[in-house]
Amino acid sequence: MALLRFTLQVRTIPERMMEWALLFVPLDVFEAGIRRFGFEAKRYALYSAIVVSFLTLAALGAVALRRRWSIRAVAAVGIALWLFTMVVIMPVTSAGLFGGALINGTPQVVFGYLSVALSYVIALALAGTFVGRAAGANREPLSEPGPLATSRRPILLLTGTALASLMAAWTTERWLPRTRLTRVLVRDPQQPFPSGGIDPPNPHPNIAGTPQTTVESSLPPGAADSAGPPPPRQLARDKDGATLPSGRRPGQLAPLITSNTDFYIVTKNAAGDPMLRTEDWRLQIDGEVQRPIEVDYASLRTLPAVEITKTLECVSNFVAKCELVPFGCDLISTARWKGARVSDVMALAGGVKAGAGTLATFAADEYTTALPIDVALAPDTLLVYEMNGQVLPREHGYPLRMLVPGRYGMKSAKWIVALRVLRREFFDWYGQRNWSKDGVVKTMSRIDLPAPGAALPPGVHRIAGIAYAGDRGVAKVEYSADGGATWQVAQFIEPPAGRDCWVRWQGNFTLAPGADVTLVARTTDGTGALQTEAFGLPQPDGGSGWHMIQVRVTPTATPT
Repeated sequence: MALLRFTLQVRTIPERMMEWALLFVPLDVFEAGIRRFGFEAKRYALYSAIVVSFLTLAALGAVALRRRWSIRAVAAVGIALWLFTMVVIMPVTSAGLFGGALINGTPQVVFGYLSVALSYVIALALAGTFVGRAAGANREPLSEPGPLATSRRPILLLTGTALASLMAAWTTERWLPRTRLTRVLVRDPQQPFPSGGIDPPNPHPNIAGTPQTTVESSLPPGAADSAGPPPPRQLARDKDGATLPSGRRPGQLAPLITSNTDFYIVTKNAAGDPMLRTEDWRLQIDGEVQRPIEVDYASLRTLPAVEITKTLECVSNFVAKCELVPFGCDLISTARWKGARVSDVMALAGGVKAGAGTLATFAADEYTTALPIDVALAPDTLLVYEMNGQVLPREHGYPLRMLVPGRYGMKSAKWIVALRVLRREFFDWYGQRNWSKDGVVKTMSRIDLPAPGAALPPGVHRIAGIAYAGDRGVAKVEYSADGGATWQVAQFIEPPAGRDCWVRWQGNFTLAPGADVTLVARTTDGTGALQTEAFGLPQPDGGSGWHMIQVRVTPTATPT
């Protein structure tokens, strides 16, 4: 399984079962575990799942050896395990019967796991041969050498079949056509973007469209990868993947634009993120569109580019009582993004059919999101391929991720491979786990400086931080130096960098000798609504509360 995971990115059984188990973990228990043990608790859970899987197979093998099952019986057990994986485990983990619901990789899953099952049988057969010979050397009473102490021929046959299955998995990954969808290539970046669809007669000479069409992209060969992403960052992963807060240090005001290195990271993938190659990657568009198609990376980059500056915030971000979790209130960052509008990509498929209500997004790691169709087709909903002027880093979704205005990062899926327009409601990855259905960000504010618990001398000091309210914008930030008894209006350090961006604010407060203070911040959004005061945990629809820190006064020296 590890070999398949790191060569063909076929996800392992412990990974699948761990994500499935999360469906039954109450959200308050999940959050309590993170607060109590930090990320190590999730790491222990992943290791536990691996150990349980190993012990289960080891126990089954011990029974087979002890009872001296025949090679046919053990082979039947191996096939039964494979069928159980294909018929039970794959469907309950949303991959469908025999992996049929996967966007890509169904043959790799079928053949790959068949090779895993046969490898298990081979291991038992070899163990049976070893046990049989050891028993004979010790002259233990055996009425026969034992059915598993078999000749070389069955083992060689099983080995050949396992290798053939593995080769079939690798061959289908490389050579088998992934879809039968019409392939569309955008050829001329100078032409105005077409509208009206691609049904014949084709009114748009810059669109080609039959499965056999081999039209050269306007980009030179290899240009899509010539400035590929940097190597993926090494993350400390756990059973739910990894969470890495922004690189801001305590007491440091966040920069207006977060560098790619300091941008926060959240991923659900415990065993590693997808490693996609643009020369093989395709974006599938199907469902309630005029004509299902697929688009390659070069064509996507040829569409009219849109550049925006936008803040992303994780739904798990705390906005108050930051000390409760290891990542504090730092799962929020801002970057400049470049990509194509989802509406322009949908136009390549002839547009969305009347009556469509949902856009489902599918990622290479089987993560899914759902958006109302009007949100998906909004001008600022993008499929982005650049971040801060660089190729999108792998940990942020290379080659393509979604960017949705006014929503938590849970709606901005990474490593996208398919968009499907539906008439019905779609139950996405977070929705299955009872998190927010809409993912609309809540208004928040954060005090960046002074640092929590800072010891400052008496006098006037600076207070500064960030505020964010999604695409509603921030109208006003207020701060208090007496625990909320009185309030002052903060100044914006600069205008917001975009419609859906945080603002940086600042002000002054006075520390009197011998008087420790409690600093509090609150935000009013662009609609006039005040940020929620009551503290709330992030589950299921984002954290709430006014950020509050204590500041101490340094003791004055006493004359001797």
